[in-house]
Amino acid sequence: MKILLINPNRYRNPPVMPVGLEYLAGAILEAAHDVDVLDLCFSENPSEELEKALQRLRPDIAGISIRQVDTALYRGNRFFLPEIRDYVRLCKKFGTPVVLGGSGFSIMPEKILAYTGAQYGIYGPGEQALVALMDELQQGAVSDRASIRDGYMALKADHRTTPRADIVDPSCYLEHEGIFGFRTQYGCNEACFFCVEAGTQVLHRDPQVVVREIEQLVDRGAKQFHLCDPEFNISENHCIDVCRAIVDITGAIQWTLYMKPEPVSARLFHWLAVSGATMITVSIDTLRYGPDNFARLEPFFFLARDNGITVMVDLSVGYPDEPLSVTVRMLDFLDSLPLYSVGVNSYFRVYPGTLLYEQILATPHLQDRLLPGLPKDDFLTPVFFCQISEQELRPLLTGRQKFRLEGLDMSTNYQRVKKQD
Repeated sequence: MKILLINPNRYRNPPVMPVGLEYLAGAILEAAHDVDVLDLCFSENPSEELEKALQRLRPDIAGISIRQVDTALYRGNRFFLPEIRDYVRLCKKFGTPVVLGGSGFSIMPEKILAYTGAQYGIYGPGEQALVALMDELQQGAVSDRASIRDGYMALKADHRTTPRADIVDPSCYLEHEGIFGFRTQYGCNEACFFCVEAGTQVLHRDPQVVVREIEQLVDRGAKQFHLCDPEFNISENHCIDVCRAIVDITGAIQWTLYMKPEPVSARLFHWLAVSGATMITVSIDTLRYGPDNFARLEPFFFLARDNGITVMVDLSVGYPDEPLSVTVRMLDFLDSLPLYSVGVNSYFRVYPGTLLYEQILATPHLQDRLLPGLPKDDFLTPVFFCQISEQELRPLLTGRQKFRLEGLDMSTNYQRVKKQD
């Protein structure tokens, strides 16, 4: 059976190589199916390119990866689903059934499937679930009724780490300083009140296979890497195993990553430094790490400093009914720590299924703080919760050289550090 995997993501701040499609392609090829990839990231006319690909390749099914529903930023927000819907309609015009997947799709799969009109969807990691769907389609064992597969269940049942396929041309990404990503695990066991990945099942990939993939990326010209895990330090032992494998197989690489403030240890930061980690973005919110928990945050910053690793903070302030005094105390505390910069956000994109979403529905007075207001489509289109407005927040940052309002500069943390260097 032949599948056309489509990367529709043309958001280029910065351009992100579609790592997920290469993971899918590896599993598909291992299962003896055929796969082609259409990467639209740098396309000037994506609909025309897709139409030509459908005419030329005549795939049995098309897979569209949705990395983001929207940019999740209040200022200059971009909503991507109308483009996805157009691509689904174009595929259907050629009689090609469509399966949707990706981290964006997994936020609200039923709503996105209904909005776009696609036939199939995969929630969570897609490697095994997509192969199973293709097997069933080939055997005529799938009904025409729209359905969503659970990728976590499929991967848990068959937890082999299938190798990533070298199937996306990296040349444009190299030319435009794009990100070369890799993944060591799926899911996140944290409970951030606004996050769509909170509480999802954690599944680790084999560190040896992960680093062999990095080795292949080096051979393809990659020099800088970014970890695609939501938070790296879910399991300290897994983190150290990955770092050791990097040292043993490729030698130190230049890489950046996301972490949570704990758990941390001197041993973990030693291996991060030895493996070549240059910058960490740590996510902090005032609900979980208020003034009573400041002491729990300190070790992270001093361990990073002692190992020569730059730290950027993504700070979320303004949980429902948060007193402004809590925000001020957090700003004062972070201002005293050895860190590079702090991006402060007080506008939360409300996604169905999150703790914030449930609290807003259950608490009428919080609905008055929704921008642009309570939606009629159950938060499919971008709606934001704001407890502390930009007008209130901006004066609190005056004179704090390391702090900035998030969303005004569209570059990423690693790009900001690179500019300063």
